[in-house]
Amino acid sequence: MAKVATTKREEKLVQLITDWKSLENDTIALAEDLQKKSDNPFVKVIMEIIKHDSEKHKIMQQFVIDTLTKEAIHLSPQELIPLADILDRHIQAEAKSMSLANACAIESRNYFVDFIVSALTDDEIKHHNMLRTLDHIKSAVYPYGVVRPE
Repeated sequence: MAKVATTKREEKLVQLITDWKSLENDTIALAEDLQKKSDNPFVKVIMEIIKHDSEKHKIMQQFVIDTLTKEAIHLSPQELIPLADILDRHIQAEAKSMSLANACAIESRNYFVDFIVSALTDDEIKHHNMLRTLDHIKSAVYPYGVVRPE
């Protein structure tokens, strides 16, 4: 486990992310308050989405803090090779999800449905891009686990 050397800039970044992470608690509480005060299903679902996204943000922010203060990120293509089949299937599933979301967007004429489908589409695109990044790292290795020359 490699200890990360911390510079003043990294210390400032950690403080900024820590403050941001703390703010997510306020966002969660406000979303919960709005959920309680509204009987409207659209408002309730939007607040639920925001609440869950804020909870996810806190996990991601903590990961960044840990990366800057405890252990540097490390991921080798060799670590991804055993996951290649599942990764490929996951990329295909996300691509199908994006296609279905696009079809829904074309068919819908309802503002509220369009709003939710658009948010879902954004998430599917983000997921697909994250998986493609993992696939790109994996592709730095030949199929038999031999690292390609740079």
